[in-house]
Amino acid sequence: MNTSRLRLGVPLACALMAISLAGSSAAADDQTPPTAEITVAPPSAAPGTNVTVTATVTPGTNPDSTGLAVVCDLSWAGLTKTSSLSPDASGLVFSRTVTVPSDSPPGERMSSCTVTDDQDRSNTSPYTVTITSPDTDAPPTVTSHTPADGATDVAVDANIGITFSEAVDVADGWYTISCDTSGTHTAVVTGGGSSYVLDPDSDLANGETCTVSLDGTKVTDGGGNGLDGPASWSFTTEAAAPVNLPPSVQANGPYTVSEGGSVSLAATGSDPEGGALTYAWDLDNNGTYETSGSTVTFSAAALDGASSRTVGVQVTDDGGATATDTATVDVTNVAPTATFTAPATAYAGLPFTLSLTGAYDPSTADTNAGFTYSYDCGDGTYGASVSCSTSDVGTLTVRGQIQDKDGGATAYTATVTVTVTFDSLCSLVRAYSTDPKVADDLCAKLATAAAASTPTAHDGALGSFRNQVDAKVGKGLTAAQGAELKLLSTRL
Repeated sequence: MNTSRLRLGVPLACALMAISLAGSSAAADDQTPPTAEITVAPPSAAPGTNVTVTATVTPGTNPDSTGLAVVCDLSWAGLTKTSSLSPDASGLVFSRTVTVPSDSPPGERMSSCTVTDDQDRSNTSPYTVTITSPDTDAPPTVTSHTPADGATDVAVDANIGITFSEAVDVADGWYTISCDTSGTHTAVVTGGGSSYVLDPDSDLANGETCTVSLDGTKVTDGGGNGLDGPASWSFTTEAAAPVNLPPSVQANGPYTVSEGGSVSLAATGSDPEGGALTYAWDLDNNGTYETSGSTVTFSAAALDGASSRTVGVQVTDDGGATATDTATVDVTNVAPTATFTAPATAYAGLPFTLSLTGAYDPSTADTNAGFTYSYDCGDGTYGASVSCSTSDVGTLTVRGQIQDKDGGATAYTATVTVTVTFDSLCSLVRAYSTDPKVADDLCAKLATAAAASTPTAHDGALGSFRNQVDAKVGKGLTAAQGAELKLLSTRL
């Protein structure tokens, strides 16, 4: 064994252990325990009343506190010295409400609360509460009343409310209501205990001053104490309301809306007194103003075709006066729409098809009635047929039109390029010829022309085709069919 290495290793290990212990000590020195600030409300209380003890906690650090809890010495309230307080939603404010025992002697109580956390740290904070002498029987007083003393603009039909400091009994003649214009008023008395309401026998006069007075000898508490001190106050009623002039309103318009659509209606009004206005509309002309707002939406979703509707608006001012006006809403018919389909190319002499699909009209009545469809195969004439054919090559302009029962129509246009090929002309021969043998012979000549390697051979084969067409007119081909087949052969 290397003894020199062992002798060097022991001091090194000791040094490392000393550093580790120093670091742990430093970390421990950085810790702070949780603390609590204790408040008592009210700080002074008589026996039989409630007191709330509140602890506002600051968590400890390094590490942060978890599992905070607070217990307090509440032995002065007849509880234990480690009575728990309840946390709020934040978990940092703890409180508990207790009742001062009825036999508690007066004096200051010194106590404390302790806050702890799951890191085994704690802190104790003192608090005091003062217990006062039991309340003595004090005479009742008026704690509040309505209207307030000196109040103005009091409604002429207002009631008079009175609240006492405790429950009282009242005897006849305990109040008077005296006004400088309408005189003295009796009242219907309701309520009891500590709260009474006086409803004067008739409305007070506008713009007068009234005084309410209480006879303290006729207002007593359960101990026989009369009302403490004089109780009298005055108020002034509201002035007579001026005559309310009616407002004015304009429905504006006329308005225009397409069937199935909607339009915004906007009214304007004014009030001679500048009061606030409320608006309501009669959108179905039934005499009832059922839709509120100065601006509303008129819907033509259920309307059909061109028509005119009357709408009305009513405005009401803050005094209840009203005014009305009407306007017209002109409903216009909307032409139906559809998707028009035509082939981009077609073969001369052979039929092609036009179509209108996906018809739409905002009017349910038009949709239920159905639509009229018509087509123009390129000659400028509309018809019901969807099948078209041409006798020559070229560019063809075709059209389709959809129309509703009210006459609203939408037209569409497309371009069809008409061509001819050896194969398409052979198909046309077979469509025309009543004799399959004739059709085979003519198609064979077309095939020869298609396969010709020189213009001379091409033209010769087509010339032979036309000669045979002439020979078969009246023998499987009509004169018109023959002329068309010969013409189209010249386009190859």
